[in-house]
Amino acid sequence: MPELWLWVEGEGERPDPKTGKGGGATVLVRRILHERLAAYDWNVTAAKVGDLNAFRRKMQRMVAYLKHRQEEAALVLLDLDDGCAAIEAQALVQDLRALSPPKPIAVVFAVREFEAWFLAAASSLWGEEKAKAYPHPPESKRDAKGEIQRYFQDDYTPTSDQASLAARMDLAQAQAHSRSFRRLLHAVEELIQAVQNGQKVVTP
Repeated sequence: MPELWLWVEGEGERPDPKTGKGGGATVLVRRILHERLAAYDWNVTAAKVGDLNAFRRKMQRMVAYLKHRQEEAALVLLDLDDGCAAIEAQALVQDLRALSPPKPIAVVFAVREFEAWFLAAASSLWGEEKAKAYPHPPESKRDAKGEIQRYFQDDYTPTSDQASLAARMDLAQAQAHSRSFRRLLHAVEELIQAVQNGQKVVTP
């Protein structure tokens, strides 16, 4: 069974190594593989790498690990609180390419936070009435976690809720309302194609 290795920022995005619970990013990417790409034979694993600055410090080590891991490709999935996702992704890709990765890698920034994708699919998660009452574009506000707590679910915590929300969110709705989510969909497809074609691409 081929595997995709996610390099994620926070605890809520990967499964708890002891309980196996959580893992919003793994749930979401697995859904994309199965529901959008019919790649039912693929599995998803995840490692926590911290924020962009932390990842840059351990990037060389992660690329070295990738050479000896069983996963066929890696997806860097980080939050971007500020700045331009396209510019930051291109800069990170250049640094990754300089390390000559042994397998395909794609870079995706969740603009603001991973939770902004839940805001982009809000009506599928919390109902049409609440979604209509939310006054901001999903990627426009910092602290998407706080936005969820203020407008939709006051007891929201990433470790408890990310996986269940990722399992329930409407992918088409998130795609329609979030540019960075569209990048995620494309990145997963790029990686599968690269593996199938034997290409060692690094894409922004």
